[in-house]
Amino acid sequence: MSQATNYAENKLVDFLFRAQDHGLPGNWYLALGSAASDGSFTELSGTDYARVVTTRTLTSFSGTHGAGTTTASTGTTHATTNNSTITWPTAGGSWGTVTVVGFFDASTDGNCWFYLPVPTSGTINNGDTFSLAPGQLGVTVGLAPGMSDYLSNKLIDLIFRGQSYTPPATLYHALFTTAPTNAGGGTEVSGPGYARTGVVSSLSSMSGTQGAGTTSASSGTSGRTGNNSSITFPSVGGSWGTITASGFYDSATTGNLLGWSLLGGPKAVGSGSVAPSYAIDSLGITIL
Repeated sequence: MSQATNYAENKLVDFLFRAQDHGLPGNWYLALGSAASDGSFTELSGTDYARVVTTRTLTSFSGTHGAGTTTASTGTTHATTNNSTITWPTAGGSWGTVTVVGFFDASTDGNCWFYLPVPTSGTINNGDTFSLAPGQLGVTVGLAPGMSDYLSNKLIDLIFRGQSYTPPATLYHALFTTAPTNAGGGTEVSGPGYARTGVVSSLSSMSGTQGAGTTSASSGTSGRTGNNSSITFPSVGGSWGTITASGFYDSATTGNLLGWSLLGGPKAVGSGSVAPSYAIDSLGITIL
């Protein structure tokens, strides 16, 4: 994502994989800043400066299927942009130099969730008005291989467009002989005895971002969660072929692919092979 803070990563990791509330605000409050990082945001200030409120609705930000769209996301771009011009108040004095825009959960103070560079940085002086035209404030969620189009669409619509999404109570881990893509597909194992393996979404089953084995709400800076217990597939009853990738679904059979990754190397699983397994913390997921 264009650029998630540590706070946002912790909230989303716990929401997607640990059955905690996402904590999203009803509105976003857009702030102008001179600098930002995953852990800090340097906000401008001065006479008449104020954050601009933007509602989390389908009309505020576009769907992934195109600029200006107002229906639920159905595209493959993993991107959303502002549908309307966003204008800050006229400066009553010097505000400083703007380089980034931050998404906050309150009109003052609060938490910064995301920050993005402005198209053109510049100094805001007395009498100046700063605006972003439609399409200039763009956010991308999980475009690199790993997050499915389905999950990216759900997250964009949840975070920026006010649509509901409830992650599955159990994540089902699958194995592939031909890797999927963000669009899905691939060839899942179907040999004798094979079945997806369920991982309950909870604080105890998946670690917090602060480290392996942790069971409290995420408070770290890694954006990563991992399995707190070993994950073992059923006994191999015959050839499963050569496994090249793995992924998570929201159902024990069929369902929607949420994410996937290539294995470190292909693994042949034949009749009599030891059932594939993941040691504690070896199945890691990094959000955004």
